[in-house]
Amino acid sequence: TVAMLVASLLIVFFKTATAVRVPTLRLVSTGRAPILELPAACHFHAFISHAWGTGQDQTHTVVRRLQLLLPGVRIWLDVDNLEDVGKLEESVADANTFLVFLSAGYFKSFNCRRELYAALGKDRPFIPIFEADVAKGGASIEALKAECRENCVEVAPPAYPSYHGPDEMLARVFEEAKPIVWVRVNIFQLVSRKAVGLRRLRHSPYCARRPAELEAGVMVPGEAGPCAFSGPVPILACRDTEGAIGIARERK
Repeated sequence: TVAMLVASLLIVFFKTATAVRVPTLRLVSTGRAPILELPAACHFHAFISHAWGTGQDQTHTVVRRLQLLLPGVRIWLDVDNLEDVGKLEESVADANTFLVFLSAGYFKSFNCRRELYAALGKDRPFIPIFEADVAKGGASIEALKAECRENCVEVAPPAYPSYHGPDEMLARVFEEAKPIVWVRVNIFQLVSRKAVGLRRLRHSPYCARRPAELEAGVMVPGEAGPCAFSGPVPILACRDTEGAIGIARERK
C-alpha cells in the first residue's frame, strides 16, 4: 500500500512538473498570451467535426494539444460534451468556429454532413485540418474533394435550406483557407498547432477589434527560430524521396 501511494504521488508530481514546462502560445507583437474572448451567444471557442472511423484518435490528440497550447480554450469534443446526437446542430451553433478534421470517409458520414450544414447555416468560420497519412486514415485532397462531390448532395438540408450543392461545400472546406496538414512528429506538429491556433484567434472578438496584434503572428517561447549559414553548404537529397530534389533546388 505504501509503495502504491508513493508511486501515485510520483506520477502526480511528474505530470504536474511536465504541465508547468509545456510552452504556450504567445503573440509576437506583445509577447503576451492571447485573450480568449467569446461572443456572448457562444460557450465554446470551437466545435471539432470528425469521422469516428478514421479520425477519432487524431482528433482527440489535436484537441488535447491545443488545450495545452492555449490554456483556457474551450473546444466541443464528442467524448467530452456529446449528450444527445440529436442536438449536433445546436452544439455547432454554440461554438465560435468550426474545426473540420478531414480523413477518409469524412464526407460519407451522415452526422458529419449534419455538422457541416449547421456550420454553413450559422456562417461559422471553417478551419480545415488535413490527415495526410493514408496509414492513419488519411486521404489525398483530390480523393476528399471527390468524396465531397459524391456525398454532399442533400437538397435543402434542415440546418441550411439554402444549400447550393457540392460546389458551395468545396469552396468553404478547401478553397476559403488551405487545409492545415496535421503532423505527428512533435517539433513539426507544433507548426500545425500554431497554425490552427492562429486561425482560431483571427475570429476571436478581442483580436477582431485589435487586428494589428496578430499581424506579426504567434510564437512559442523556446521554439526554433530562423537561422542562416555563414557560407555555402552542400545539400544531400535522396532521388527516391518524392519532392526531395525539388526542395533542394529551391534552397540554392
